[in-house]
Amino acid sequence: MSEVLLSDSPNVHPVDPKERRDVRRALDHWLRQISAESPIPLLKVFDFSSIKDDWNCRFLICTDQHVENAAFVAYGTDFAKLLGLPERVAGITRLAEQIPERYRELFAEGCSKATAKRAPARFSGEFENDFTVELYRAVFLPIQLHPSWSKWLIFGSFNSCTTLSVDKKAQ
Repeated sequence: MSEVLLSDSPNVHPVDPKERRDVRRALDHWLRQISAESPIPLLKVFDFSSIKDDWNCRFLICTDQHVENAAFVAYGTDFAKLLGLPERVAGITRLAEQIPERYRELFAEGCSKATAKRAPARFSGEFENDFTVELYRAVFLPIQLHPSWSKWLIFGSFNSCTTLSVDKKAQ
């Protein structure tokens, strides 16, 4: 798993509006929600209405300091299809019971780092199968429910594509 933590990067700039990668567009939206008073957006001022039609690869997770308690609050249709989830969140079920095993570590680490570091956590990497490779990008963005509460929302985006694996060794 490859990770880029934005808290380690001093220069985070908004992206070009033509940017097609949803991970970057979700991050850009999150950055616009930050104020001088709060480096982490608060739920009461986070603007979800301007992105209501842009949830295909996005998700919203509620968690606390124990990531094993994390659960989806909402997610988009493409995200649901990719992970084999129901079209809509039907009830509160722990992430580990819902998502495929190969994604569990990624989502646990993403939620943990976003809440512990109080900063975006970006990931990109691959999952190898026999004849294919699944390339992925993900971002986990913390949103405070309330300044004194231990529960957090994690707004994010996850997308992947599968390609044929090419064996580089001639046998």
